[in-house]
Amino acid sequence: MTDKNFKEPYFIPANSSEFLANGETWIENNQRFRQSERFRFFRCAMDYIVENYLPGSYFEFGVHRARTFTMVMGLDDFYASNMGETAGGLTPKPGGGFMDKYFAFDSFEGWPQISDVTSHPHYSPGGAKTDSDEFIELLTAYGQSTERVELIEGFYDRSLTESLANKYVQEKVKASLITVDCNLYESYKSVFAWVDQFMQPGTVLYLDDYNTFRAQPNQGPKRAWNEYKEISDWKFEPFLPVGHWGFSFIVC
Repeated sequence: MTDKNFKEPYFIPANSSEFLANGETWIENNQRFRQSERFRFFRCAMDYIVENYLPGSYFEFGVHRARTFTMVMGLDDFYASNMGETAGGLTPKPGGGFMDKYFAFDSFEGWPQISDVTSHPHYSPGGAKTDSDEFIELLTAYGQSTERVELIEGFYDRSLTESLANKYVQEKVKASLITVDCNLYESYKSVFAWVDQFMQPGTVLYLDDYNTFRAQPNQGPKRAWNEYKEISDWKFEPFLPVGHWGFSFIVC
């Protein structure tokens, strides 16, 4: 029997009045599409972390508007609230979630004055700015506890210091999930050089800007990634793509 509710072409064409069924603007539709792709990935990443009993903290480099940060915190709390003690693998923390801490690394001043900014039409110095007070206010507005959130302010060439690394090493900090979303070659290069020591076997590493600069291997974040892989002692197993722009790896 044929279901009359289904007819060719089995999807809603983009020029149909039904395509934006709720009257969204292009910006709203675009953001919903891209954010839904990210949310799907982070749900898979958290599912993997919980299934593999991978303890550690969340590191995010580039936290504009707190959206991705909120996805991770909310999903972490969802799993911890629903699963509780997972056969002795992971333990829920005060304030919700399994993560030890949530580290937010950002200049909180927007993009810096460096060469990669001027080589991309969407970037400009000071762009994508969310200041630190606004970031905390957004997390609170989105219903997240800030009890275990730590902000590290400053451009990465100055904030990612040896003394900060030594402090975290002494505290036995390890990352279970790392998001790098800082768009620029110079920024990615600084992040990779510093965060390498906080990886562990199984860490999920998500590169949000992997295919920017037309995915050319000698430009932008992909250039920094290719250079980093050559010198790192870690190996990286491909994990999941995210939309057309991002890609993720598991540290081995």
